[in-house]
Amino acid sequence: MASSQKPREWRKTISGQEYLISTDLNNISHDFVNNAYATDDMYWAKAMPAAILRNILSNSLVMGVYAVQPPFPPAKTAEEPSSPDTPSPTLEEPAFYFSNEFQGNGAAAEKLEQVGFGRFVTDHVTVFYLTDVYIAPDSRGKGLGKWLISCCREILDSKPHLMRAMLMASPGEGKQFYEKNLGMRDMQEEVAEGHVLPMTRNRNQQGR
Repeated sequence: MASSQKPREWRKTISGQEYLISTDLNNISHDFVNNAYATDDMYWAKAMPAAILRNILSNSLVMGVYAVQPPFPPAKTAEEPSSPDTPSPTLEEPAFYFSNEFQGNGAAAEKLEQVGFGRFVTDHVTVFYLTDVYIAPDSRGKGLGKWLISCCREILDSKPHLMRAMLMASPGEGKQFYEKNLGMRDMQEEVAEGHVLPMTRNRNQQGR
């Protein structure tokens, strides 16, 4: 069941381009997520049927990353629409956009192009499992991934009843990145202390 908590958002301008990170599921492009799942970058995932993906996202805390595009101004009259007479070339390309019609004050709403996301599997109170962290290739090298994780850290730090946050990281750089930017620690340290024994079951063990 989706959380009833109010969506959170963060904004940042990088080299003149404004970016938004938002937990509002209404902004998420399911096509963008599924295309990301189908890439080699997300080797642990795979593209999902539409209904299954919708269920996954609605039961997660999803952090969408967006490039904010300039909006069209609101139409003055029915005879003078805000859209240009000639369609933009970008409409012919497989970009992943979301746009509201207009804001409540009559101003044009901003247009969002999704460029990344991260997903928490969580009860929104005690346990958070971070997975599916992804930034599109043409948006990498701008610090968006690090910023996304800093926003994830804000989410975790705001939970007074948090019992445990978890993730799976690659050895080496991945481990160091999450230790530094999310405050994570290797569970092997807790294993050595005798506090926990990590256990897992993956899809290859189905039916065993």
